[in-house]
Amino acid sequence: MCMVSRAWLALLVAMPLYGQAPAPPAPPADVNPRLASLRRVCVDKIVGEESLVASVREIAIASLFSLKRFTVTEKCEKADAILRGAVIERAEKRVRAESEATDFGVAAGGARVSGRSGSAGFGAAVGGSGESLLSAETGSRASVTLRLVDLDGDVLWAYTQDSPGGKTRGAVSDAVERAVKQLQRDMARSDAK
Repeated sequence: MCMVSRAWLALLVAMPLYGQAPAPPAPPADVNPRLASLRRVCVDKIVGEESLVASVREIAIASLFSLKRFTVTEKCEKADAILRGAVIERAEKRVRAESEATDFGVAAGGARVSGRSGSAGFGAAVGGSGESLLSAETGSRASVTLRLVDLDGDVLWAYTQDSPGGKTRGAVSDAVERAVKQLQRDMARSDAK
């Protein structure tokens, strides 16, 4: 038996003798167990481009409310946690161009000399065909970072979600809704602990 194993065995045997109970296993580091106790949430400051901030806040409130998990309040001093965040939206333009061309040429000539006279002729033909295609697509991509902070200022949960949008939703609303769904999954994992 190696020295490390003997030391652990001695510690395990001695712990009950000294009245110390073994420490309970810690929850996984990726989920805060305090998430399960949240009952009231306030959506506070969202920073970013001014034209996006108000809509992100409203989408976050609606998404949190639809979870039916806790009360969403406008009075942050009464909340268990405050949701804050940031939003960035970038426009993307994709351009695709391709071209194809074919050129051809034909030339012919001839000469005839007889005595003191001669004649010559020359002919040429050149042609070509080409086709080009240009397409451009403009879209947007959003990045939303949300965090839940308790009244002492401790961060309970933080998450960043990027989104190019979807067929029926814009990039910003899609990113916010996906981030709130991740909060719901993390809270469910916190409940299981």
